[in-house]
Amino acid sequence: MHEPDIEKLRRFSLVIALITLTYSLAGITMVPDSNISVVGLTFKVSRPSLLPIGLVIASLYAMVRFYYYGFMLKKSPYRVRRDILDSLYCNDRRYNRGKKVPTYIGGTEFEAKLSLSSRKNAEKYISDFPDAFPRFAMARSSMKIDSGESFTEDGESYIWYSVKVVIPVRCRLVAVIQDIDYSSPIWLNLVSLIIFFFQIGLKG
Repeated sequence: MHEPDIEKLRRFSLVIALITLTYSLAGITMVPDSNISVVGLTFKVSRPSLLPIGLVIASLYAMVRFYYYGFMLKKSPYRVRRDILDSLYCNDRRYNRGKKVPTYIGGTEFEAKLSLSSRKNAEKYISDFPDAFPRFAMARSSMKIDSGESFTEDGESYIWYSVKVVIPVRCRLVAVIQDIDYSSPIWLNLVSLIIFFFQIGLKG
């Protein structure tokens, strides 16, 4: 099954939401045989009562479609960040008793939940680490390889490697803006529909 381009779908949903919102807030009304001019072309509207119905259907369709493809079939930026935090040990003791680290605040120093016997595997883990937390005010997520020596039951020594991860609170707070922006096709359409039906209620 061919999945639509998320960015194009997002833009379409936002356009529909803005049109519906503008129609509601501007108090646009149309009478039979109205003329509409778009890019130099004039259109005659014989049944203007169907226009708001069409906007509502388009808004609902755009909202549900973006939610399906943007949140259900694809991981949202929030879900990616949440999965990253869940895959790390937090060095803050407050979160070492089964408590989840909050997505936007909380501890900043973590350790990957793995113990590697090869430095190359640790380097691969770093190279594959998702760039999920935005950079802000000279702050950015960082990772470094830590190593130590352990012994087997036979007394033989071996070197192990782990990955230390630092995610500044500033980067996590700015992620709020990104999450709000990503989900805007949903909440903006929802706001547009609420205002639309509220205006109908006032007229009724």
